Amino acid sequence: MTFTHERPNLLAVVIAGIVAFAFSLIWYSPLLFGFVWVGTSGEAATAMPLWKFFVAPLREIISAYVLAVLISGMAITDRRRAVVLGVFLWFGYYVVQLAGAVIWDGMALSLGAVHAGDWLFKMVIMALVIVSWPARRAAPASA
Repeated sequence: MTFTHERPNLLAVVIAGIVAFAFSLIWYSPLLFGFVWVGTSGEAATAMPLWKFFVAPLREIISAYVLAVLISGMAITDRRRAVVLGVFLWFGYYVVQLAGAVIWDGMALSLGAVHAGDWLFKMVIMALVIVSWPARRAAPASA
């Protein structure tokens, strides 16, 4: 397998990260799975310090960047392959990490499942945004 050294589109990375974070706000809201988070942690989102809402999107932006580096480096241009890569990374890293939190740190299995589902959808969303973003144009060759 060859790996190209094209830089990912940073605008696509930031947009993918922000869209994924916005998805999480809905995922953990009372509309979907907020009751699981509140029930297992005992805290409401309103009790969370405001600075966390500014720092939290960095996790998605960093994940989107890593995903974009791999998508561009592996020259993936179709949505199916990008989604497969996102799901593969989710399973290999997020699921394994969350399993450790459930096994060793006492995280409730229901909360681990909600977190895993959140990151599965975020990885798919980020992969789709990144691979669907128009490619950067190469600089014109000088004569």
